[in-house]
Amino acid sequence: MSFTGKAGVAVAALGLAAGSIFGAGTANAQSLHGAIAFSEENWTYESSFDWPSFEEAKDRALTRCGYDDCEVMVSWANGCGALVWNDQGWVAAASGPNRSEAVRKAIDKLSQGVPVAQLANFGSSDLSGTKVVEVVCTSNAN
Repeated sequence: MSFTGKAGVAVAALGLAAGSIFGAGTANAQSLHGAIAFSEENWTYESSFDWPSFEEAKDRALTRCGYDDCEVMVSWANGCGALVWNDQGWVAAASGPNRSEAVRKAIDKLSQGVPVAQLANFGSSDLSGTKVVEVVCTSNAN
């Protein structure tokens, strides 16, 4: 094999080695978790994000919520969580890979109990009485 042929093989091998090293780092990246807890009796909520485990994210949201009836409404990894409610007293939460997906899914859940909430997905949130209360994302969300 000529020198240029050997050099070409060496460059290709180096490229494959570098690609496998740098590509592997992304697959082993640590997941980040979040949660939103809500107290129906006190109509309050708290959120947490960027925790290394679901348990830590949930515990932090519950602790910050501070009431005995606080419940985790949604938890997620590597994305966003959204909390919505309407003026009729319905509340819903959902998660998604980004802010808009989390909000859309939360409004979809709310509309299962209150069909008029679906109007919020079409830009008529004032007519439906639906309010996006909180959207929280982990720092590695899309």
